[in-house]
Amino acid sequence: MFKKCIAILVLLGFISCGEETNGNLKITGNVDGLKEGTLFLQKVQDSTLVTLDSLVVNGDAHFTFSTTIEEPEVLYLYLDKKDFNELNDRIDFFAEPGEMTINTTLRRFVNDVQITGSQNHKDLVAFKEFMTKFNTKELMLLRDGMDAQKEEDVEKVTEINTKIAQYAKSRMQYILNYAFTNNDKEITPYVVTTETYDANIRFLDTIYQQLTPKIAASKYGKKLKALVEERKAEETK
Repeated sequence: MFKKCIAILVLLGFISCGEETNGNLKITGNVDGLKEGTLFLQKVQDSTLVTLDSLVVNGDAHFTFSTTIEEPEVLYLYLDKKDFNELNDRIDFFAEPGEMTINTTLRRFVNDVQITGSQNHKDLVAFKEFMTKFNTKELMLLRDGMDAQKEEDVEKVTEINTKIAQYAKSRMQYILNYAFTNNDKEITPYVVTTETYDANIRFLDTIYQQLTPKIAASKYGKKLKALVEERKAEETK
């Protein structure tokens, strides 16, 4: 009987270890067209990009990654094609515990990506799509401004600079409104620290103060708080 109990305990120990290894996040997917290369699951830790898991592809580009995350956070799927070019080979996505799927193609690794299984990522994609409208318009105005400078058209340059300032103000206003209406989402402090880190300190502090306690205590909530404190310290110098 004693030996039987020991055997059961050992078996439970193996099961427990297996569960711990599998983690609370499982990511499956496929890179259509990829025959050879290495896929890496990565994250930023202490300002350094670290690898959580990896898979060598040799013919079959279906992959499964398992890891543990303490809370929703941005991870990266990096493809090393052995072409000595890291451009457009890294996909960023907002992961959350559970099961996620990432499908894309070798030819358009970043642009063709389809990600499911994370509401945070879905919200982030919607935010980025809206922000693209602001960014595209600003780039067009900057291009027109450079052309006006070459033509030495002072009046047009002034007009374009005014429009650029107006778009920048509208962009900030959109992010502020987004933060107020989505103060309970993990992506809110993340997009603020990535999109408006150089904004007026009062703007950043206002956003941080209106976050819910849970989000303020999250990874990116703490990052936003640190940014606010750093900027305040710089202003007092």
